[in-house]
Amino acid sequence: MKRENFMLTPHFSYEEMTRSEWAERHGIDNTPDELQLLALFNLCQKLGEPLREVFGPIRVNSGFRCPEVNEGVGGVGASKHLTGEAMDIHLPSIEVGREYFEFIRKNIDFDQLLFEYNRFGARWIHCSVLLDATKNRHQAILNYVQR
Repeated sequence: MKRENFMLTPHFSYEEMTRSEWAERHGIDNTPDELQLLALFNLCQKLGEPLREVFGPIRVNSGFRCPEVNEGVGGVGASKHLTGEAMDIHLPSIEVGREYFEFIRKNIDFDQLLFEYNRFGARWIHCSVLLDATKNRHQAILNYVQR
């Protein structure tokens, strides 16, 4: 499936924020609608760009997910990935992950910030930034176990 690509912000591409190996393997079209695309732009501008400005390149594990992809990868039903308002960030180490977490907690107007890990030892930061910033809850959990 050929996908278009363009820059959402100076350091984040459409491809990066909508890419899904699961979708590609299963032939699922993981294309956001206009509102979801606007949310992805907002997320990259409010969260991604400040992170990259301070820490340099970061790798996004997951951005937007359509319902089929979200279900296929085991995402929760009310996931902000579905609306384009969340990203999961790869952690090169626990130490760097804690630096990301603290930077986001202190400097970003976020909805939810989770330092997640699973039983297989994988770790990542999940962060959501809502289009309607007045609804951001500022919920931060340092040790969130993904089941």
